[in-house]
Amino acid sequence: MKKHISLQVLVGFLVMSLFLSCDPEIITPPTPEEPEIPTGNIPTPDWQVPSDYDYSSSMTVIAQVDLTQTYTLTPDDWQVDTADLLAAFAGEECIGVSNPVDSLFFLYIVSPSQDNEDITLRYYSARLRNVFQANTALQFVNGDRQGSVNNPLRPLFEEWSE
Repeated sequence: MKKHISLQVLVGFLVMSLFLSCDPEIITPPTPEEPEIPTGNIPTPDWQVPSDYDYSSSMTVIAQVDLTQTYTLTPDDWQVDTADLLAAFAGEECIGVSNPVDSLFFLYIVSPSQDNEDITLRYYSARLRNVFQANTALQFVNGDRQGSVNNPLRPLFEEWSE
């Protein structure tokens, strides 16, 4: 009798194991969603500093853009291109724009309309054909320099939407 019950338990266990192994969600844990590579169809922006600016007040930013800090990208998916742009904005007004030199952007920012105004950085990736915006703003301080060649500013960027 004991052997009969033990055999029934064993058969029940095997049937249950077989049944559970047929359900792929139980065997295979769900994979986390990978952030989508943020490609777009945006042509190169025409970001330009207006020629009538007063250049007596300015600041400089030496920055390095690395989208792999925000997105799961490989060097094949993304890298800085000579056609990329980094621009500084006070509101929607462009007050500085630069192309990279190697992997660094040397951005000269002219005075916004107000002292201590927040400056937003936007990055255009020619390869991804998309615009990204820095998560945090800089504050305009006349004569200030953010970043250096040996220790560039490395803002985090997210996909920008108007």
